[in-house]
Amino acid sequence: MTIEGLDKARTLLEGAVLGPAEIERVLGFDPLTVLDDRERADVGRLPFTDDELKAAQGTGSLLVLRVARDPSGPITMLGLAARLANALDPKVHKGVGYQLRDEWVIDGQPFAEQETPETGWRLVARVPDTRTLGKTYRLQDAAMAPVAAATTRCPVRRSAVEIAWDTLLWREVSGHHLLSAHWDWSRTETDDNAFVAVGGFGPDGLGVIGYSGAVRFGTLGICPQR
Repeated sequence: MTIEGLDKARTLLEGAVLGPAEIERVLGFDPLTVLDDRERADVGRLPFTDDELKAAQGTGSLLVLRVARDPSGPITMLGLAARLANALDPKVHKGVGYQLRDEWVIDGQPFAEQETPETGWRLVARVPDTRTLGKTYRLQDAAMAPVAAATTRCPVRRSAVEIAWDTLLWREVSGHHLLSAHWDWSRTETDDNAFVAVGGFGPDGLGVIGYSGAVRFGTLGICPQR
């Protein structure tokens, strides 16, 4: 299957692409073979203009293909962690907390076991938008309102598993640790009505924690997608 516009996008983005070839190299399956007819039609042509791609290159964004399943079933955060070395920091299984909540672990959280990426192409910022840093969850949303108004194809915030997909696969492809110094606050909710943040990506893996919407600090923001 030839994807219309992909070769040109690779040139315009100077190789900053996670496409079918990269996914197959990292995860060992051709993602195009798991798509249904509707998904195949959507994925078969990039939904971005040359101007959008050039602008994305100027801001250092990635072009990412995501799929919701592999040949054996749904793709989840815990499933990705089982397939890739040093995917999640061991602390996410042992308990992490902060002053507004008790110790918290990823195990048993519905999002970690059930949430899957939304299939499709996205352009994703590699670092949080500076307008969202140091703000509470709702103030971050307000800061991104102009971006959201211009982005009709997807939510501005990624889901937790989408952050993990983009970040872990890019490490495997490029050797670079995105979100090493920052956290991306997702649209995914925990079972106690917090919102999942993913980041602090070091040698031991990605950090994952649920934060109350009232939390704010200087390295927690939104890596907007479109």
